[in-house]
Amino acid sequence: MTTTCSVSAEIKQVAEADLTMNPELRKDIQRTVAYLRHDHYLPKDLDDDISERILTTYLERLDPIKLHFTQQDVDQLQLHGKKIDDYMKLADAEVAFDIYKLYRTRLEQSTELVMELLEQDFDFSEDESLNVDSDNYQWARSKLEVREKWRKRIKNDMLQQMLAETPLEEIKDNLARRYQRQRDVVFQLKADEVFEIFMNAYARELGPHTQYMSHITAENFRINMSLSLEGIGAALQTEEDYTVVNRIIPGGPAERSGAIKPEDKIVAVGQQGEEMINVIGWRLTDVVQMIRGDKGTRVRLQIMKADSAPGAPPEEIELVRDVIQLEDQAAKLSHVEIPDGNSNKKFSVISIPSFYSNSQLAKQGAEYKATAHDVRKLLKQVEQNQSDGLIIDLRGNGGGYLDQAVRLTGLFIPQGPVVQSVFSNRKREVRRDRDEGVAYDGPMIVLIDRYSASASEIFAAAMQDYGRALVVGERSFGKGTVQTVAPLRGRNEEGHESQVKFTIAQFFRVNGGSTQHRGVIPDIVVNSGIEDEEFGERAYDNALPWSQTRPVLFESNSFSPPMIEHLSKRHAERAQDSPAFTLLRQTSERRHANRNVKELSLVKDQRAAERKTVEAESLAQLNAYRASLGLDPVTEETRADNPLPDEDEHFNIVRHQEAARILLDQIKWTNAVITKSPAG
Repeated sequence: MTTTCSVSAEIKQVAEADLTMNPELRKDIQRTVAYLRHDHYLPKDLDDDISERILTTYLERLDPIKLHFTQQDVDQLQLHGKKIDDYMKLADAEVAFDIYKLYRTRLEQSTELVMELLEQDFDFSEDESLNVDSDNYQWARSKLEVREKWRKRIKNDMLQQMLAETPLEEIKDNLARRYQRQRDVVFQLKADEVFEIFMNAYARELGPHTQYMSHITAENFRINMSLSLEGIGAALQTEEDYTVVNRIIPGGPAERSGAIKPEDKIVAVGQQGEEMINVIGWRLTDVVQMIRGDKGTRVRLQIMKADSAPGAPPEEIELVRDVIQLEDQAAKLSHVEIPDGNSNKKFSVISIPSFYSNSQLAKQGAEYKATAHDVRKLLKQVEQNQSDGLIIDLRGNGGGYLDQAVRLTGLFIPQGPVVQSVFSNRKREVRRDRDEGVAYDGPMIVLIDRYSASASEIFAAAMQDYGRALVVGERSFGKGTVQTVAPLRGRNEEGHESQVKFTIAQFFRVNGGSTQHRGVIPDIVVNSGIEDEEFGERAYDNALPWSQTRPVLFESNSFSPPMIEHLSKRHAERAQDSPAFTLLRQTSERRHANRNVKELSLVKDQRAAERKTVEAESLAQLNAYRASLGLDPVTEETRADNPLPDEDEHFNIVRHQEAARILLDQIKWTNAVITKSPAG
């Protein structure tokens, strides 16, 4: 059998002779090593131990699914294992280019093998499976084993597209183009880009937020920090061969569409009117460049949903690119009402997507916008509305300006310390609220989830330590460190600037504990699904561990354990019987089960049956919930066109209503304590 595959090898390929060290890269090594050995919060000496880990990390960054290098290659390269530190102390990373050239050779061989395998007929009734347990991937020990690993992978790729009812010849053509493009991307990398991969194998040994940035990456970093990025409004990261959505940026096209969620995988990107290009195995910077574009233009994405059946074909969505405006990330006020006997209780909700400030633009005449400033104005409306309580929603808030978290805290406490920072020289800095005024002194809840990070955790922790608000939700992300960015080259050095980002300090709560790694643990954990232990800072092998320092003097208060136990019990009873929380738990359990899949069947009928079972279960669970709302059932074909009431706001409202019920329970408990009557 012959295939209709047609791929072009006419690319601007970087010659091997150009993949080598130069004076600028030598300076970058010298200055990066100096910063990381002397100025990092927890510096590590560049020794034989870290040298071996650099080599291991570099190989895994080049070949994360261990399909190109062989065990024999790795054994040979281990001869450099204890020498890389010596090379780097001499400002030499030529070994990185030697390894990369070998990688290009192996990738070329793999691409040729893929094209050969695509000519074969596969038996999709044969009982075999593909290992997808990345923690247990091994380097192949022979050419025969390399071929077998590739045969199964190509068979799986074909099967996945067959389940989407793509014609066989089209599948072969798609896969040929995919693997040829992956090869082309690697052969187009320039010396400074290869150098960046190697240097980050070193930088990440000091922590997940330490990073060497080439001039291209540094420019992308500046764009992201300025919020001038025109794109879809999603923060992305790389996991093995995939580009994965880390978080959704409030106010962006992704959030407005509701079609893409955290932990979804982007497997292909297409411009308006052009074919989809598979981006599995691509560098993150290249994927970002494809997604980025002018405001008003359209981009198509193929998404592997986090809760879809393992091995299921991707879904295609289309988004209109837009600029993320500060107004879209501003704090917003809403209200929920909860029945209480013969009347309703009204609670205010202030949702804060990020800790923002446009102080620089305000100096140029723009209207001043900042988190604490805007929330203060909203609190006046809360008072005018005579709300029975307040909910501050920090779910999905990845942080932002630290001073805004401090000022926001000051709106709810008379005055006092808010957060401690300990620097690499062990100098301590305590940030305080010095304003004796309080903008709101009523009952209050802070809602957090696992995406709440950094400044969000500082505010939530302060509210918890002061006993000012109940913290409700999921354990937060656990990012309690401070980074700085240092330039490595002057502006006149070769016309561009590389940078190194590294950790210089750690945050500590006023009670002395850290938000790092452990995160903020809620007073009341919402019963909405399984906690993912492999998420946030605790998912990184080399993240700074939790630690503590001495507390500072503050007016410490805490909620009584009997009250917390009472509120938790009341919440658990409601959530257990709630159709909405039942659906949330079922969805969480399905995602958790998907992540635990270690093998994918390569039997077409079995794979189709497994997919059908998962989809039928998901649909049945959704329809059970729809029935509880009095809605008609949907099918797989009609579910996308029949959203739940209030569309994307639906489960926000569900969570806000439950937070309001918890707050009402707290108010009743407090009143009962005062009057010595039962809390109910």
